[in-house]
Amino acid sequence: MVKTYSYAKDKDVFLTTHFKVGEFRSFNDKTGKLTTDKILIDENLPVMLENLYSLLDNKYGLKSIVINSGYRSDDFEESLSGGVRGGTHTQGKGADIVCYNKKGSVINNKEVCCLAEDIGFKGIGYGGTYSHVDVRDTKSFFDETNGKTGISSFYSYFNIAKVDDNSDTLNYKIGDIVSINGVYVSSDATEKLVPKIKKGKITKIKLGSKNPYLLDDGAIGWVNDSVIVSNIYLANLSYDGDSIVDALSLIGVDSSYNNRSKLAKANGITNYSGTAEQNLKLLSLLKKGELISI
Repeated sequence: MVKTYSYAKDKDVFLTTHFKVGEFRSFNDKTGKLTTDKILIDENLPVMLENLYSLLDNKYGLKSIVINSGYRSDDFEESLSGGVRGGTHTQGKGADIVCYNKKGSVINNKEVCCLAEDIGFKGIGYGGTYSHVDVRDTKSFFDETNGKTGISSFYSYFNIAKVDDNSDTLNYKIGDIVSINGVYVSSDATEKLVPKIKKGKITKIKLGSKNPYLLDDGAIGWVNDSVIVSNIYLANLSYDGDSIVDALSLIGVDSSYNNRSKLAKANGITNYSGTAEQNLKLLSLLKKGELISI
């Protein structure tokens, strides 16, 4: 339910432990003034932000979450570049935030987007210097720095490993596509089974377990290093461009000619010279998650 507040009357009212009504005000930084006394706030938004606060505090030691932009009056929204009436800010459902650790340093917004995903925010936007979160009804993940929409997960988009804790070091990460010769029904099972599917994508990591890697969200099962065979597949499933150099760079892989030559050889492309046809073959394999790593 969306509730209506007055900045003058309600600004000091706590909605949750760490968030007050006044933090969601419609404020124009350029003029240094409120654009309206009215503040709309979906009651789920501060609750979700409080959950995010707790998760960030456990992980980093949190000093604060600053709301740069919460509710926006319609005229203020329209005055912004690309502003459109009816957006989540004008509905009282969205907020742009910056998170600070105990030392006062800004927490990387890529990490914030990933943790907001874990909390269950339906709307998340990476803004570079800030993170956008909202409580819309349907999922929408996007990158405001480049206009990218339809992001399935920020973990894979930013190539960040999703782990249950940070106590162990692993050889593989979330998003790796691997070949296997065995599989387990649980993270702690000891009986190795013959897999029906011999290749899968790591979608979760459970540190400290016998079989820490979950493949394809459980459709295949759990595996460990001993059942992952030598070929590891590179993937950039979200890339929609036509440059193998850009596609490799986005997932943190060396895109130099020398490395592409090695990748070509490993993937059966002989006499690699960097032609458009050869690069498109590499790119096609990468987009399908079938590019053998080296």
